[in-house]
Amino acid sequence: MAMSDEVKVSLVTAVCVLSLAIVSKNILSAQLDFISLYGPVWVFITYIITKDSLKNSKIGCNPLFWSLAIIVVTAAILILYAI
Repeated sequence: MAMSDEVKVSLVTAVCVLSLAIVSKNILSAQLDFISLYGPVWVFITYIITKDSLKNSKIGCNPLFWSLAIIVVTAAILILYAI
């Protein structure tokens, strides 16, 4: 039984949100605001909304592209709060 693309991207999102919360609290000792804490979720919502309209695009419906985008957003938030 293969996982659908939405499940794959949602699992990456869940891991990124959890790691964002753990790293920001325990390592950076930073209090993230609502928008920053759920940054990966906003990218996932964008994926869900635009996946049907981008079906003809090679990158638009590729779950690997969206997973990498979520990871990059998570890393960018952590870097910004670390500075």
